[in-house]
Amino acid sequence: MKDVSDILGLRSEPVASGLDGPAANAPALVVREPWQRANLSKLRRLSLSVVFGLTACATAAVPGSVPVVMGDSSRLAPILSPYERGLAFSLAAPEPEALGPDLRLWATHYHTPQVTPASATSSAAFPLIGRKGDPISPPLSHRDWCESALQGSVSVRTGEITTAYVYVDDKGPEQANCDEFLGSLSDGVKNATRRARFMKVNHALGCGVRNHPLVPFRTIAVDPAKIPIESVIFVPELRGRAFRYNGRDYVHDGYLFAGDRGGAIKGAHIDVFMVDGGADPLEDLFASTDARTFAAHVVSENHASARAVTITQSARCDAE
Repeated sequence: MKDVSDILGLRSEPVASGLDGPAANAPALVVREPWQRANLSKLRRLSLSVVFGLTACATAAVPGSVPVVMGDSSRLAPILSPYERGLAFSLAAPEPEALGPDLRLWATHYHTPQVTPASATSSAAFPLIGRKGDPISPPLSHRDWCESALQGSVSVRTGEITTAYVYVDDKGPEQANCDEFLGSLSDGVKNATRRARFMKVNHALGCGVRNHPLVPFRTIAVDPAKIPIESVIFVPELRGRAFRYNGRDYVHDGYLFAGDRGGAIKGAHIDVFMVDGGADPLEDLFASTDARTFAAHVVSENHASARAVTITQSARCDAE
């Protein structure tokens, strides 16, 4: 490979030194006149400019990386993979041709209550019941039990151990009357809540359908007759909205994943999974009223962003 000095046409001429061997061909220090030194200095500055220009071109041609502007210019910052962008809520917007018809949805929101067992002196405490009718959790306060049945999941912290439980069905014995906490919900929902059965799972925030983990600000519960399970939904009005999760600030990319369903979720109604207190910045969009609707589209399953969202939801959320 040619040396840079060869590329630029700069050479050192050997002079006779009276030495034999390699030293005989060593470049000699040549004393030049001031005007010669000035011209050489200009040539060197020009040479360095060319070298830096060539280096910048070579750096820009490296695939899968972008130059770091500050600090060491030789360091390269990796471009996030689609999977990483999916986790960071930073996926690119879909092209119009990748979108299905406008579904015109409205939304409520839900979360996984994080509770501790009821005190030993509590007069009204109820354990969660499993499929076999046996208690599978420590006793919970009346309010916490009802909230768990309504939300469909709960995370119970006992000492240093946290265990999650998710709703299975309403085929258990009647355990607690939650009407005072359920407001104007239908009698069918209230009756089902009293007979809720649960199972223990290995994901801290609980699971949706088909063993998908519940992911805050990404998972939605849907009516499968309206939106097929595992569909990726794009909500233009959600894109660019700021929210906070696990102590970090995010800007939403607009994609939601149909990974859950609920007895009260019918037709154009969806339920967005969030965290305690996390709904505040999105309350005007997911306003819990069918008078506040928004545009939403199923994204083609072959679209790169839809595939990335699906991959981020593919972790198993098995029962223990």
